[in-house]
Amino acid sequence: MKIRLIKILFTLIVLLSISFPGNCTELPQSLVSFIREKFPEAGIRFDGMIELTDATKYLLVLPLVRDKEKKPLEVIQTIPAGADFAEKPDMVLFNNNFALLKIIEKKGESPTVISSDEMPLKVKLGLLPQDLVVPKGLKLPQELKVILGDLKIPLKPRTDKEGEVAFYGRTEISENNEGKIIGETAENVTKLPELDFLKGKNLYTLNYKYNKLNVIDSQTGRIETEINLPSMAIDMTLTADERYLLLPGNATGSIFVVDTLNNEFVKVIPVGKYPSSVIAPPGMNRAFVANRFSSGISEIDLINMQVEKMIPVNGYPECIQIAENDKFLFYSDSRTGKIYQLNLQTGYSWELFEVKNVSKIEQFGKYLFALSRSEDTITVFDLKKSEIIKRTKTGKKPLDMKVIYSMGRILVVCAESDELNIIDMENFDLIKKIPLKSGGFPGKIWLVENKALITNYDSYEIIIYNVDAEKIHGHIPVNRIFNSVVTSDK
Repeated sequence: MKIRLIKILFTLIVLLSISFPGNCTELPQSLVSFIREKFPEAGIRFDGMIELTDATKYLLVLPLVRDKEKKPLEVIQTIPAGADFAEKPDMVLFNNNFALLKIIEKKGESPTVISSDEMPLKVKLGLLPQDLVVPKGLKLPQELKVILGDLKIPLKPRTDKEGEVAFYGRTEISENNEGKIIGETAENVTKLPELDFLKGKNLYTLNYKYNKLNVIDSQTGRIETEINLPSMAIDMTLTADERYLLLPGNATGSIFVVDTLNNEFVKVIPVGKYPSSVIAPPGMNRAFVANRFSSGISEIDLINMQVEKMIPVNGYPECIQIAENDKFLFYSDSRTGKIYQLNLQTGYSWELFEVKNVSKIEQFGKYLFALSRSEDTITVFDLKKSEIIKRTKTGKKPLDMKVIYSMGRILVVCAESDELNIIDMENFDLIKKIPLKSGGFPGKIWLVENKALITNYDSYEIIIYNVDAEKIHGHIPVNRIFNSVVTSDK
C-alpha cells in the first residue's frame, strides 16, 4: 500500500512538472521578430539575454509596466543617437518601452554597460529579468541600480576620468587645498540627476478608478505606500502648510483627509452632494468645496477639520478658484457653463460670462482665465472692465493650466492633441506647441520648482517638463495609471 502511494505521488509530480513550464522571461513576439530580422542567427535565452554570433550580448530591460503591444515595433532611441540596430548600438529603446543594453567588454576591465547622461528614465527605472543568469564579472553603472530588482550585481564606481560621465560624488578640500573624491557607496551616491528636484519630496498620485492614494518613490517610479480611502476620490489638493491632503469623494458626499506627516488616512468630513472640487487657499486656514448637486459651497475650518457653513449658490458649482484678495470665489455652473463670482462675506453670487464645458478656472491680477474642453479655447475675462477681451484657440480638449507669473506664461495641457500649449500673457496669444508624445490622454499639471509634472489618464508615465528650457525633461514610468499628482516635502 505504501509503495503504491509513493508511485502515485511520483506520477503526480512528473505530470505537474510537465504541465507547468518553468518561470522564464518571455519577450513580445514583435521584439523577437525584430531581432531575428536584423540578426537571423541570434540566440534568445530563457532569461531574455540576446546572444549574437560574433559574441555580442545584450541584456534585456523590462518596462516597469507591460503596456499593450505597440504595432509596428519601432526603435525610438539609441546610444549613440540615430544608430541602426544592425550597427549594434550600446542601448536600444523600443516604443513598447522594452530596452536592450549591450554588454561592453574591454581587456583588463570588468564587463559592464553604457553609462550616459542620454540614458532615458524609461530604461533607468526598468527591471532586469529576475531569472537572469548574471554574466561572470558583470558590474553595472551606479545610476542603473534600480533595474537590478532582487538581483545581486556589483555596481561600478563612478570616476571623473576623461571620456566618462562626470563623477556625482562630493569633493573634499584638504588642508593643502587639493581636492579628493570621497568614496561613496551605491546607497548614498546621486544616481538619477534628472530627478534631483524631487529628492526629499513625497509624490502622491491618484487614480479615480481606485479607492487608494498612492505614495510614489520619486527616484524609482514604484509605489512605496498605498493609503486606503473610504471610496474613490476624483481630485485632491494640499493644504498651504503641506500637512494634509483633501480629497473629494463624490459618491459619499464627503472630503477625505490624509495626514502627509504619517501618510495615513485620518478623517472623513461630510459636505454636500457630489463634491466636485476642493481648494485650500494659502493663509486662510479654510478650504472650500464645490458641491455640484447641492448647489452649495462648503467652507471647512482646517484647524478643527469640520464644515463651518454651507453657502447656497446659483447653479451646479464646480472648478472653484479663490480670488487673490481672498474675498471672492469664482466657479462655473456644470450645466450652463456660466461662470460666477461669489462674495464670501455676503454669500451673494453673480454671473460674469459663459464658457461651454469649463475644465479649469485661474485668476491672475485683473484677469480671469477659463478653459473650454469642447470649444478648445482659453477665454480671458477682464474683471475691471467686466468683459471678455480675448478667446484664444488652443490644442484639442484642454483640461488643465498653470499660470507662471514670473515668466508671463500660461501652460495649458491639451489631452486629445497630446500637447502642451504656451500662452503669452502680454497679448494672450498661443506662442508655442510642445508635443508630449505620450500616446495617451494627458490631464493634470503640477509645478515643482522650475519643472512641471504632467499625468496621463491612460499612459503609464508622468511627464517631466522643464519650464525654463521649454522642453520635455524626461518621463517617469509608473506601474499604475494616475490622473493627478501632488508633491509635498517629507
